[in-house]
Amino acid sequence: MPTLLMMHGMTGTAAMMREFAERILPDGWTLLVPEGRYAHPRRGFSWWRYEDWSAPPSERGHLSRMELMDVDASLAQLEQEVAHHAPAGPLVVGGFSMGGAMAQEMLHLPLAERIIGVIALGTRLVRPMELRLRLEEVEPKHLFWMHGTRDVRVPIEDGWAVALLFEAGGWATELIEHGKGHMIPTEHHEAVREWLVAIDREWEERVYRR
Repeated sequence: MPTLLMMHGMTGTAAMMREFAERILPDGWTLLVPEGRYAHPRRGFSWWRYEDWSAPPSERGHLSRMELMDVDASLAQLEQEVAHHAPAGPLVVGGFSMGGAMAQEMLHLPLAERIIGVIALGTRLVRPMELRLRLEEVEPKHLFWMHGTRDVRVPIEDGWAVALLFEAGGWATELIEHGKGHMIPTEHHEAVREWLVAIDREWEERVYRR
């Protein structure tokens, strides 16, 4: 059966993400909800450390070399967790904000051939050029994208850049633009689950045809 891996955002925790992840998890799937590698100076955890935590969101669009090194270290951690807890079978990887960025970055790993879907919630691109090239290499799959028009942490324009990049790569996209801020509105939780159930059904049909 498939595995769903969901990642929290900056200042979040695995426990905070788990409640949402369990709500959207299709029956019979394995669930992985890892904790960010780095402690945030205020609370919770993050997947990379900003050199200037006090910088406004508008100045965080391009990561420094040191910040990208943290991204790569977190990718190595995620690769190990998947190898240990879900060594085989299809994967759907996703996350909110910083976690959604990490989900996209996982496409650079060798396990990308197992990824059948990506969930990008309120997030942005980390390495757009590299990801564009990577999307030309991997088989197009499914993207679930959601972003708020009132998001002041990750502007909606940065969010749309994610959706457009995957669409250009030939991925099937489910797009929800809501009128709220940097959050995952409860009224759209069921839409994420329905998308996952549809992916589950498609995967089962492929297995049956084999």
